[in-house]
Amino acid sequence: MELQITHQPLAPIQANLDQIKEYVQGVVNKYQNITYTDEQMKMAKADRADLKHLKEDIDNKRKQVKAAWNAPYLEFESKIKAITALIDQPVALIDGQIKDWEERRRAERRAMLEALFNGWNSLGPLLAFDRVLESDMLKLSITDNKAKTLLTSKMEQVQKDISALESTLEDKYRTPVLAVFCRTLSLTEALAEQAKLKSEEEKQNAILGEVVPQPVQAPIPPHVQEPIEEDIFATPNDFVETRRFAITGKASQINRLFEAAREIGIKMREVF
Repeated sequence: MELQITHQPLAPIQANLDQIKEYVQGVVNKYQNITYTDEQMKMAKADRADLKHLKEDIDNKRKQVKAAWNAPYLEFESKIKAITALIDQPVALIDGQIKDWEERRRAERRAMLEALFNGWNSLGPLLAFDRVLESDMLKLSITDNKAKTLLTSKMEQVQKDISALESTLEDKYRTPVLAVFCRTLSLTEALAEQAKLKSEEEKQNAILGEVVPQPVQAPIPPHVQEPIEEDIFATPNDFVETRRFAITGKASQINRLFEAAREIGIKMREVF
């Protein structure tokens, strides 16, 4: 079934437009480059009102013609919209079912890809599935096999980047740097994190100095060994070492701590 339109050709609207244009041109010519003095402001307002009334009279005729001209079309449009509205209801019903199916298919696709990712991921919770999942992988315009191929390619690239990163990592920075990479999947940002950590450590060492283990003192021969008070905190293979602590407390408390250290033979000094 096809909508067929039967109508008479629309004839041009007849009006004395040329005469009106000539009249209006004569009126406005009188006001070209006109200048009013302060005393003539009342006259200026009257002239402005006359010109506005002239425009309104002409424009009102235009609106009347437009309304009459559009009346048949508006009636036709109203009937057409009432007919097309009948089609909207089944379209909405079918559309809802299609969207429900698409959501279920995307959920199934996501679960399938996540299972593939979990079988590959060796970094555990450090690397989230959503970091490697891309929107194209969930498009229903591609097959499941194509989606798997896209994910596999992405995971291979991530593994390649991790291997490249591991070859440049220092052990002490490994965890925080890998965490940055897993969050951003950016080698540039991960290497920048290592550079930042290294720079901060160098600044701290410049202020405090590096911690250097003290050499183990050779034991005194038994025949000249001096008696040593029993140390209840001593452990097997005990040796002398240097540690740093930041202590917060009242001045009296810190002084008592220094005195206690001296009593048990610990050397303490302030580091600035």
